[in-house]
Parts: sequence; structure tokens; C-alpha cells
Amino acid sequence: MVPILKKIKYVVLTAIIFCCSMWSSSVQAQSGYFNTYTTYTGMSGSGFYTSMQGMCVDRNNNMIYAAKINTSTQLTQLYSIKMNSSSSNRTVKLLKNSDTNSTSYDLGHANDLAVKAQKGDEQVSIYVAPMTDGVKYVKKIVKLQVNTKKSTYKVAKAYVLQYQGTNLSISGITYSVGADKFIVRSGNRFFVGNFNDQTGTFEYEATFTLNYTKAVINQSVADVSKYILQGISFYQGTLYVPLSKPDTNGGASNVSVILTYPLNINQMIKEQKGTTKDFSKELFTRNDLSFRITSSAFTLFEIEAVDFDDGTLYFNTNRGKQGTQEDMIATFNDYNYYK
Repeated sequence: MVPILKKIKYVVLTAIIFCCSMWSSSVQAQSGYFNTYTTYTGMSGSGFYTSMQGMCVDRNNNMIYAAKINTSTQLTQLYSIKMNSSSSNRTVKLLKNSDTNSTSYDLGHANDLAVKAQKGDEQVSIYVAPMTDGVKYVKKIVKLQVNTKKSTYKVAKAYVLQYQGTNLSISGITYSVGADKFIVRSGNRFFVGNFNDQTGTFEYEATFTLNYTKAVINQSVADVSKYILQGISFYQGTLYVPLSKPDTNGGASNVSVILTYPLNINQMIKEQKGTTKDFSKELFTRNDLSFRITSSAFTLFEIEAVDFDDGTLYFNTNRGKQGTQEDMIATFNDYNYYK
């Protein structure tokens, strides 16, 4: 009887290990090269400003936030897009600044957005990277308090990121829920940390740079160091970085890429704790995951920002041809982080 019992235990244990192995493999991140898309919702037409800028996804409350600016006046429109599996039920709302009673406001270039929210929140925090454009918030990071019920927002706080005595221009921002840290970009420099409401500053705990000269796109090495930097997004241990290929005049063209960089935030902070040597860490792209759109239908296809909801990558883009504007939010076909 003893040998039979041992045999049964062995079979059961083998089955458990097999099932665990299958479960483990099913939650590995999807890899590959992706170059086709599907429009999720349009962001152009009457009443829309002509330049798409930052975007972020509140995945706790199934909401997308996107900014568009008037490049002549530097006034900003902020939109909320209620996510829904049915395209007919996706609602786009133009938010109003409750202090000015206007749907246009000076948030600079609004080059990138990040959201911090809990499930069910009626008030969510949206962080804006204005860069050096506009009037009020040059070289600052703006925190907006958005009332999701009233479809309004107001400026709650403005912060500066000081480095070597200078306030930096911020062009990218993203939030990691797991690490409870923000990543912000100024030029080619990245800072990891959090906001101090008492001092009105961004206090960083780690720094790094990205390598653009040896970027792997579709298993080939490319130098994208001359590409136009856009927003950033951190999701499940990877930093997603969209860039646009410049045309002959230096503006955006019909080619955009999204590079992916592995990033362990907590480990990086631990490694750099106690050191004063900033930007000693350079990250290189993943070899197994990249995105690119080369549009044959549009002369302009400029991906501005990316973010995630339930493993799906969303991106927004300035898109058009021969003076037309056909901006949108879209998803990449066949890609989901959890596949």
C-alpha cells in the first residue's frame, strides 16, 4: 500500500506543478512587434483645438483624460472620455475650469498627463507637464483636481523640480501605482520621486537616462536620437516612450514609434540611495517589444502619449493630411499585456 500511496502523491504533485506552471506562463507579458491600430474615439471636428497633447488613463475608474491646445494662444482644452466596450457608449466631455468658468485655460503645452486616483473617487488628481509654453506655469508641474460628477477641474497646486539651482522644464510625467512614485522627464533626464505639498517641490530619489542610439524596433537596431520626444507611461515594470520621426523641416511626420525600457523602480531607488552621482544609470530598450506606425493614409501621424487599461495600450495622436485634422485615441491591434 505504501508504494501506491507514494505513486498517488507523486501524480498529484506533478499535476499541481504543471497547473502552476501553466498559470504562471499565462500571465507573462506579451511580446512582439505591433504596427497596426484601431480608432477608439475621434478627437477632432468642430469645437476641438487642433493640437493633441498629453493623455492618461484612470484605469481605476475607466476614464481617459486628454489635452488639446491652440498653438497660437496656448490655451488648453481638457477632455474626459468615458471608456466602454461599445463604441456608441463612449462619451467625450469637454471639462470646464470651475475657477474661470471657461473650457479654455493656460496649462502651457500640456505635453503629458498623469493621473492618481482610487476606485470610485469623485475627485481625481491630474498632473500636467506644461514645459516652457504658456504664461502661468512655465517650468512647473500643475496638479489639477477633477470633479468627475460635475465635469469640472481646478488648479490645486503647482510644483517645481529644482536641479542644481534651476527650475527644470517638464515634458513627461507618469505615475506608478505599485511603487507609489512619479517619473518625470526634463529633456533627456529622468527623475523618480514624489511631490512635497509643504515646499511645492518634486523631491527625487533616483535618476536615469535612456539610450536612443541603439533602440531595438522589430528586432533591428535603430538610432532614434533625432526623433521628437513625446510623453511617457510606466506599466508593469516597463517604461513606454513614444517618439515621432521628424520630417525634412524638423516637424512631425507620418512615422511614430513606441520604445519599451525595463525599469524596476524600487530597485533603482535602493541602488542609488546615499549616492550623489546623478544620471549614472542608462536604460536600454527591450529586445522583444516595440511598436511603430508608418501611415500611408496620413502625412501626419504623431503619437503624443500612451497609457494602459486592463493590459490594453491606448495612444493619442495628431493625425491628418492636406490641412485636415483627424486626431484620435486608438489601440494597437493584437496587443494586450496579459496575452
